[in-house]
Amino acid sequence: MKTGSGSFAFESMFSRITGVILILFSCGCLSNSGPPQYQNRVIPESAHPVLVDADLSQRFGARRAQPESSPSPELSYELPEGWVELPVTSMRRMNLRIAGNPQTECYLTVFQGGGSLRDNVDRWCQQMGVEPISNEALAALPKANLLGMEGVRFEIDGDFDGGMSSSAVADARMIVYVLPLGGATVFLKATGPKDLLIAEADNLSQFVEGLSLSQATAAQNPAPTSSSPPAASPLSWETPEGWTAMGRKPMREVTFAAGTEARCWITILGGDGGGTLANVNRWRNEMGQPPLKEGDLAALPTMPMLGGQAYVVEAEGSYSSMGSAAESDWGMIGLIRNLDGKAVFIKLVGPKPEVEAAREGIQFLAQSLKERS
Repeated sequence: MKTGSGSFAFESMFSRITGVILILFSCGCLSNSGPPQYQNRVIPESAHPVLVDADLSQRFGARRAQPESSPSPELSYELPEGWVELPVTSMRRMNLRIAGNPQTECYLTVFQGGGSLRDNVDRWCQQMGVEPISNEALAALPKANLLGMEGVRFEIDGDFDGGMSSSAVADARMIVYVLPLGGATVFLKATGPKDLLIAEADNLSQFVEGLSLSQATAAQNPAPTSSSPPAASPLSWETPEGWTAMGRKPMREVTFAAGTEARCWITILGGDGGGTLANVNRWRNEMGQPPLKEGDLAALPTMPMLGGQAYVVEAEGSYSSMGSAAESDWGMIGLIRNLDGKAVFIKLVGPKPEVEAAREGIQFLAQSLKERS
């Protein structure tokens, strides 16, 4: 058995009770009295701050240095025998292979908002090829401990389609722990062959129970420096006239201010990015619009992009994403271009007049996109 830790930096800017909860996180004061305490192994290169107070236009926010007097807490855990650690990513604050099996994943993510439990469970059911569960079953989901607080646990069997960036697994099991935390949601998700997850059920339960936050020292967890720039994007582009580039952020190759409130960003995901229809309907749902069917994709307009044609998705309505407060009378224009081994997305959202004014800009941006050689 061995121990591991990944940086799990929370910034506390919520008020009243929410503020108290997040202050406990930022101070590393949360504890889990049940599991034994383990000695931490700090991995500086896996440090990825989680900015749960980021606004909608910055969904995951920009990296902010932590004061030396208040170092980030570390996510500590005891790794079950045979489990393998993988590099963390901009989305995954902990990333593991269960029993070392390449068909499995176990990772922890934090999202601003995070969406409703119903929306997330419906999405997971879709990923497993299973009909959505009833409202009664949703309300009866068992309570479960995560990071010393009470969340819920969702378990489902089916044929896993791979989700946003994983590989498909037939006869699979998915187990997800969900913990709402102030304005954010913490998810711990495990997927893999059903028989293997049954065999590893006790290990997974003990592992989740043992997750805790502990204070790291400034020397163990140094602040990022300007001498370590992020890797260059595999794409190049030109900034539309009147737009302002806001730089690269986690999950976004670049974000542009296309108006006072309108924002446009480029995202690259592996494979088909979770499926064209799933992404189209996710965007439509964010605008309060009903889903399309598979046969409706052929009727969508297209636009030249990266040597081919991108699907164009437009919608108007009340915009809400990841559980954020709804913005009435907003518009959205989204482009989806599937390439070999990856999917490229351009998404523009904002007040309807600003989105309409930025229409030529998004066309210019799409046509200027190029893959770096």
